[in-house]
Amino acid sequence: MSGFPPTVLRAMKKRSKGVCEGCGLMEATEAHHRQFRSRGGPETLANALHLCGWGNHTGCHGVAHTAVGEARGWSVRSGFDVLLVPVFGVVDFEGQWRRHDDAGGRELVPVADAVEYMQLIHAIKVA
Repeated sequence: MSGFPPTVLRAMKKRSKGVCEGCGLMEATEAHHRQFRSRGGPETLANALHLCGWGNHTGCHGVAHTAVGEARGWSVRSGFDVLLVPVFGVVDFEGQWRRHDDAGGRELVPVADAVEYMQLIHAIKVA
């Protein structure tokens, strides 16, 4: 059970058009909390991702629960605002960084800006 209210689930499904917001290739089957409920994540559209896979183990939903998922903005640590943390995903076969809002919108974020922010919050490690 996702824990998201029905209105958020409907808006998330509309935003994704039923396609995984991670890989852009598979059918989206899971509602994922970017900031996990155990981390105080809100039940909002900006915190929701429609991902492929099952549970926390397979597909993009499984990846979301790893360091790779955090580096893509699919997982957000406590203390950070999900409205500010960009999300990397594939839309129309093109990889892009974007920010999700609570109205169902997606704002494109330039790659350099996204990477800089992700380094700032230590989601991407600098070698």
